[in-house]
Amino acid sequence: MKLKKLIIVCEVLILFIVLAKIATIGGIIKNFDAVGFFLPVTRAAENSGVAATPVQPERDVLEDSLSGERKLMSLLVKKQKALEDRENFLKSEERRLNSLSTEILSEIDRLSEMEGRLNGLLETFKEMDNKKYMDLAKVYESTPPDRAGSMLEKLDNKTAAAIIMNMKGKKAGLIWGHIKPGKAVEITAEIIRSGKSQK
Repeated sequence: MKLKKLIIVCEVLILFIVLAKIATIGGIIKNFDAVGFFLPVTRAAENSGVAATPVQPERDVLEDSLSGERKLMSLLVKKQKALEDRENFLKSEERRLNSLSTEILSEIDRLSEMEGRLNGLLETFKEMDNKKYMDLAKVYESTPPDRAGSMLEKLDNKTAAAIIMNMKGKKAGLIWGHIKPGKAVEITAEIIRSGKSQK
Protein backbone atom coordinates (compact mmCIF):
# COMPACT_ATOMS: atom_id res chain seq x y z
CA MET A 1 0.00 0.00 0.00
CA LYS A 2 2.84 2.42 0.92
CA LEU A 3 4.69 1.44 -2.25
CA LYS A 4 1.71 2.40 -4.42
CA LYS A 5 1.44 5.78 -2.67
CA LEU A 6 5.17 6.38 -3.21
CA ILE A 7 4.87 5.53 -6.92
CA ILE A 8 1.88 7.86 -7.34
CA VAL A 9 3.75 10.71 -5.60
CA CYS A 10 6.79 10.14 -7.86
CA GLU A 11 4.65 10.11 -10.99
CA VAL A 12 2.96 13.38 -9.98
CA LEU A 13 6.38 14.94 -9.26
CA ILE A 14 7.74 13.84 -12.65
CA LEU A 15 4.63 15.18 -14.41
CA PHE A 16 5.08 18.54 -12.62
CA ILE A 17 8.76 18.70 -13.69
CA VAL A 18 7.89 17.87 -17.33
CA LEU A 19 5.18 20.57 -17.39
CA ALA A 20 7.65 23.11 -15.93
CA LYS A 21 10.22 22.22 -18.61
CA ILE A 22 7.64 22.56 -21.38
CA ALA A 23 6.59 25.96 -20.04
CA THR A 24 10.24 27.04 -19.93
CA ILE A 25 10.87 25.88 -23.47
CA GLY A 26 7.69 27.64 -24.59
CA GLY A 27 9.11 30.86 -23.10
CA ILE A 28 12.37 30.41 -25.05
CA ILE A 29 10.54 29.91 -28.31
CA LYS A 30 8.41 32.98 -27.64
CA ASN A 31 11.53 35.15 -27.07
CA PHE A 32 13.28 33.68 -30.11
CA ASP A 33 13.96 36.12 -33.00
CA ALA A 34 11.63 35.25 -35.90
CA VAL A 35 14.08 36.62 -38.52
CA GLY A 36 16.86 34.45 -37.21
CA PHE A 37 14.54 31.49 -37.36
CA PHE A 38 13.78 32.00 -41.05
CA LEU A 39 17.26 33.26 -42.06
CA PRO A 40 19.98 31.13 -40.60
CA VAL A 41 23.33 32.61 -39.68
CA THR A 42 25.17 30.81 -42.50
CA ARG A 43 22.93 32.24 -45.23
CA ALA A 44 23.26 35.74 -43.79
CA ALA A 45 27.04 35.36 -43.76
CA GLU A 46 27.03 34.24 -47.41
CA ASN A 47 24.93 37.26 -48.44
CA SER A 48 27.27 39.63 -46.63
CA GLY A 49 30.40 38.09 -48.19
CA VAL A 50 31.95 37.31 -44.80
CA ALA A 51 33.32 33.81 -44.37
CA ALA A 52 30.95 31.81 -42.31
CA THR A 53 32.21 30.24 -39.16
CA PRO A 54 31.22 26.66 -38.76
CA VAL A 55 27.95 26.41 -36.94
CA GLN A 56 27.83 24.18 -33.90
CA PRO A 57 24.97 21.73 -34.09
CA GLU A 58 22.17 22.93 -31.91
CA ARG A 59 21.63 21.02 -28.74
CA ASP A 60 18.24 19.53 -28.22
CA VAL A 61 17.15 21.54 -25.20
CA LEU A 62 14.24 19.18 -24.54
CA GLU A 63 16.54 16.14 -24.62
CA ASP A 64 19.03 17.67 -22.16
CA SER A 65 16.43 18.86 -19.71
CA LEU A 66 14.44 15.63 -19.62
CA SER A 67 17.27 13.09 -19.64
CA GLY A 68 17.55 13.20 -15.84
CA GLU A 69 13.81 12.74 -15.46
CA ARG A 70 13.88 9.85 -17.93
CA LYS A 71 16.67 8.16 -15.98
CA LEU A 72 14.76 8.69 -12.76
CA MET A 73 11.58 7.30 -14.31
CA SER A 74 13.47 4.30 -15.68
CA LEU A 75 14.96 3.68 -12.25
CA LEU A 76 11.55 3.96 -10.59
CA VAL A 77 10.03 1.52 -13.09
CA LYS A 78 12.84 -0.97 -12.42
CA LYS A 79 12.40 -0.58 -8.65
CA GLN A 80 8.64 -1.02 -8.98
CA LYS A 81 9.17 -4.18 -11.05
CA ALA A 82 11.63 -5.52 -8.48
CA LEU A 83 9.18 -4.78 -5.64
CA GLU A 84 6.32 -6.44 -7.53
CA ASP A 85 8.50 -9.51 -8.17
CA ARG A 86 9.44 -9.63 -4.48
CA GLU A 87 5.80 -9.22 -3.44
CA ASN A 88 4.77 -12.06 -5.78
CA PHE A 89 7.56 -14.24 -4.40
CA LEU A 90 6.51 -13.50 -0.80
CA LYS A 91 2.87 -14.26 -1.62
CA SER A 92 3.83 -17.61 -3.17
CA GLU A 93 5.99 -18.39 -0.11
CA GLU A 94 3.10 -17.47 2.18
CA ARG A 95 0.79 -19.82 0.24
CA ARG A 96 3.40 -22.59 0.44
CA LEU A 97 3.86 -22.08 4.20
CA ASN A 98 0.09 -22.04 4.76
CA SER A 99 -0.16 -25.31 2.83
CA LEU A 100 2.64 -26.84 4.90
CA SER A 101 1.00 -25.60 8.09
CA THR A 102 -2.28 -27.22 7.08
CA GLU A 103 -0.47 -30.50 6.31
CA ILE A 104 1.37 -30.42 9.64
CA LEU A 105 -1.82 -29.71 11.59
CA SER A 106 -3.66 -32.56 9.85
CA GLU A 107 -0.71 -34.86 10.55
CA ILE A 108 -0.77 -33.82 14.23
CA ASP A 109 -4.51 -34.57 14.36
CA ARG A 110 -3.93 -37.96 12.73
CA LEU A 111 -1.11 -38.81 15.16
CA SER A 112 -3.21 -37.67 18.14
CA GLU A 113 -6.04 -39.93 16.99
CA MET A 114 -3.58 -42.80 16.57
CA GLU A 115 -2.14 -42.11 20.03
CA GLY A 116 -5.66 -42.28 21.49
CA ARG A 117 -6.28 -45.64 19.82
CA LEU A 118 -2.92 -47.00 21.01
CA ASN A 119 -3.63 -45.83 24.56
CA GLY A 120 -6.98 -47.59 24.38
CA LEU A 121 -5.30 -50.81 23.17
CA LEU A 122 -2.67 -50.49 25.90
CA GLU A 123 -5.38 -50.15 28.55
CA THR A 124 -7.16 -53.20 27.11
CA PHE A 125 -3.93 -55.22 27.27
CA LYS A 126 -3.31 -54.07 30.85
CA GLU A 127 -6.83 -55.12 31.82
CA MET A 128 -6.29 -58.50 30.14
CA ASP A 129 -2.96 -58.90 31.94
CA ASN A 130 -4.55 -57.93 35.27
CA LYS A 131 -7.40 -60.40 34.72
CA LYS A 132 -4.91 -63.11 33.81
CA TYR A 133 -2.87 -62.48 36.96
CA MET A 134 -6.03 -62.30 39.09
CA ASP A 135 -7.15 -65.69 37.75
CA LEU A 136 -3.69 -67.17 38.38
CA ALA A 137 -3.71 -65.70 41.90
CA LYS A 138 -6.97 -67.54 42.64
CA VAL A 139 -5.42 -70.78 41.40
CA TYR A 140 -2.33 -70.30 43.60
CA GLU A 141 -4.53 -69.38 46.60
CA SER A 142 -6.43 -72.64 46.24
CA THR A 143 -3.19 -74.68 45.96
CA PRO A 144 -1.57 -75.89 49.22
CA PRO A 145 0.97 -73.26 50.38
CA ASP A 146 4.05 -75.50 50.17
CA ARG A 147 3.31 -76.51 46.54
CA ALA A 148 2.31 -72.93 45.58
CA GLY A 149 5.60 -71.60 47.09
CA SER A 150 7.77 -74.06 45.11
CA MET A 151 5.83 -73.27 41.89
CA LEU A 152 6.27 -69.49 42.40
CA GLU A 153 10.03 -69.99 42.90
CA LYS A 154 10.27 -71.46 39.38
CA LEU A 155 8.55 -68.48 37.74
CA ASP A 156 10.36 -65.32 36.62
CA ASN A 157 10.34 -62.52 39.21
CA LYS A 158 7.91 -60.28 37.30
CA THR A 159 5.24 -62.99 36.89
CA ALA A 160 5.63 -64.19 40.49
CA ALA A 161 5.34 -60.61 41.77
CA ALA A 162 2.19 -59.97 39.69
CA ILE A 163 0.52 -63.15 40.99
CA ILE A 164 1.39 -62.41 44.63
CA MET A 165 0.14 -58.79 44.32
CA ASN A 166 -3.26 -60.13 43.19
CA MET A 167 -3.62 -62.58 46.11
CA LYS A 168 -5.39 -61.93 49.36
CA GLY A 169 -2.92 -60.93 52.07
CA LYS A 170 -3.49 -63.90 54.36
CA LYS A 171 -3.10 -66.49 51.58
CA ALA A 172 -0.02 -64.70 50.16
CA GLY A 173 1.55 -64.71 53.64
CA LEU A 174 1.05 -68.47 54.00
CA ILE A 175 2.67 -69.10 50.58
CA TRP A 176 5.46 -66.57 51.28
CA GLY A 177 6.73 -68.78 54.08
CA HIS A 178 7.43 -71.60 51.60
CA ILE A 179 9.57 -69.49 49.17
CA LYS A 180 13.38 -69.55 49.53
CA PRO A 181 14.66 -66.30 51.10
CA GLY A 182 16.85 -65.29 48.10
CA LYS A 183 13.93 -65.70 45.68
CA ALA A 184 11.57 -63.93 48.10
CA VAL A 185 13.93 -60.90 48.15
CA GLU A 186 14.01 -60.81 44.33
CA ILE A 187 10.20 -61.02 44.10
CA THR A 188 9.86 -58.30 46.75
CA ALA A 189 12.19 -56.01 44.78
CA GLU A 190 10.07 -56.63 41.64
CA ILE A 191 6.86 -55.83 43.58
CA ILE A 192 8.39 -52.52 44.73
CA ARG A 193 9.57 -51.70 41.18
CA SER A 194 6.19 -52.46 39.62
CA GLY A 195 4.42 -50.44 42.34
CA LYS A 196 6.58 -47.37 41.47
CA SER A 197 5.99 -47.73 37.72
CA GLN A 198 2.20 -47.83 38.24
CA LYS A 199 2.23 -44.48 40.10
